Amino acid sequence: AWKRYYHPIELSARLAICPSWEEYHPREGQKIIRLDPGMAFGTGTHETTRLCLKLLERSLRPGMSMLDVGTGSGILAICASKLGAGICRAYDIDPMSVRVANENIRDSGLTNITCEQSDLLRQVELSDGPYDLICANIVADIIIRMTPDVGKYLAKGGVLLVSGIIAERSQDVIDCLLLNGFRIEKQVAENGWCALA
Repeated sequence: AWKRYYHPIELSARLAICPSWEEYHPREGQKIIRLDPGMAFGTGTHETTRLCLKLLERSLRPGMSMLDVGTGSGILAICASKLGAGICRAYDIDPMSVRVANENIRDSGLTNITCEQSDLLRQVELSDGPYDLICANIVADIIIRMTPDVGKYLAKGGVLLVSGIIAERSQDVIDCLLLNGFRIEKQVAENGWCALA
């Protein structure tokens, strides 16, 4: 039934998300991300995803390696790849999300993204070195829990994007990030939700 209410979403002049069963005619130069989220989180309709995508579009440079922690439908990794990222690795603790994300990645025809199961950072692949960009669109408590460990996965001068934070918890997340050697470059908010670069 929810499919009746899920229609194409224009995120920016460069990106649009379109359900796999809908038609969409992109603007010139606009990339389409086709998704069937199934039971996984990440359709592009929620503020947390849109805020994270806004920061992703602003922060990503061509060829950057990207890590997506808690990938859900795979939406952030797919967008990063479409925007020119190099190696993209996506992880989720939920096997259903991993299956859905892999289907979306395959259906997008993208070959630079891998998606596997991991409890946060525990099984994350580091064979190619740390990542230039890390996204975690989760919740405040989980972001706080992983912050002390995330530095070793982030390349020098790299960018960490965190989202899924309700406004009332944003200062807790900021304090934790500052305590662990990060600096806040950008904060965006919408309808009581917050995301940070």
